[in-house]
Amino acid sequence: MSGKLLTIVLLGLGLVNASPIVKRSVATDITTITSDVQKLDSDVTGWDGSLLTALPLLSDVTTIKDDINTAITDTNSSSAFSSSDSTTVTNEIVALQPIIATTLNDLVAKASDVSAIGFTSTVQSNLEDLKTLADQLTAALDSKVTSSDASSIETAATAIDSSFASAISAY
Repeated sequence: MSGKLLTIVLLGLGLVNASPIVKRSVATDITTITSDVQKLDSDVTGWDGSLLTALPLLSDVTTIKDDINTAITDTNSSSAFSSSDSTTVTNEIVALQPIIATTLNDLVAKASDVSAIGFTSTVQSNLEDLKTLADQLTAALDSKVTSSDASSIETAATAIDSSFASAISAY
């Protein structure tokens, strides 16, 4: 009986400690997404327009999708953020927004090259998927941040949506 009680207590302590870890993980997740988007932008701007060199771009997009899904899961698994966690995560999203905008603008500049290799529908589909995931992430974050940070998340989400809408319409 005491062995079961010890197990329950240890599991309980693990759950109590899990929440802060998840919150820190969300900030780390967003930092990872930022690095992913920066890599995609670098690969887009360095892309020579050939089919063979487009493959890393598709890999970049898959990585971004996977990392956004991780961030959504971690955010949804977290309790409401403390004030400092909220500020950290909000600052990460606010900093990510212009990086997304730049990357999407650079991708739009390559639209004719994408069309030339026959990947227009693939890019458009991936952009739509990424927009949906970005919307899910910002909605999840909005539900966890403090009310004072929620407006910043919403402003960033609106700007991100606008960037995606422009890019999707270009394809």
